[in-house]
Amino acid sequence: SWNITERGRRKLTFTKERLLKRLPTRKYSAVKGDALLIVSFDVPEKEKYKRDWLRSVLVRVGFKMLQKSVWIGKVKLPQELMEDLDSTGLISCLEIFAVTKSGTIRHLT
Repeated sequence: SWNITERGRRKLTFTKERLLKRLPTRKYSAVKGDALLIVSFDVPEKEKYKRDWLRSVLVRVGFKMLQKSVWIGKVKLPQELMEDLDSTGLISCLEIFAVTKSGTIRHLT
């Protein structure tokens, strides 16, 4: 059987702590909105951990995945989330659209 070495355990702990310090840990409130929002993002591979964080936050506030980097929801984006996206440098990787006519994505709302 496979076991992690003590050196590996230390490295894993160090890496987790380092990543948690870089990303916000707030709990954002999920608030229903009137408009359908589409959030599209392109986060560089070297910042994969930020991409994973963003996906988990989008799920928590009520978005559904349309494609891996395209999310849709009839929710309002919390101001705190927008501030955190700016502070983490992710705001430049995002495009946010408000949709007034849903077309073929009606079944997702």
